[in-house]
Amino acid sequence: MLEGQGIIDGLEIVPTEDKPYRVRVPAGIVHLDEDEAAMFALGAVVGAFGNVARLRA
Repeated sequence: MLEGQGIIDGLEIVPTEDKPYRVRVPAGIVHLDEDEAAMFALGAVVGAFGNVARLRA
């Protein structure tokens, strides 16, 4: 979802490493463990869509 919305440039999982999640963003590659990846994803979604969620019809 994050890649499809243009928030990240890609994701690679290398299970043999201590921080297996590699997230590609415009500034480079961020190496994350499972907890960091979950918090990164949550923060990215809130940052991208939080404003939309607050809109009232």
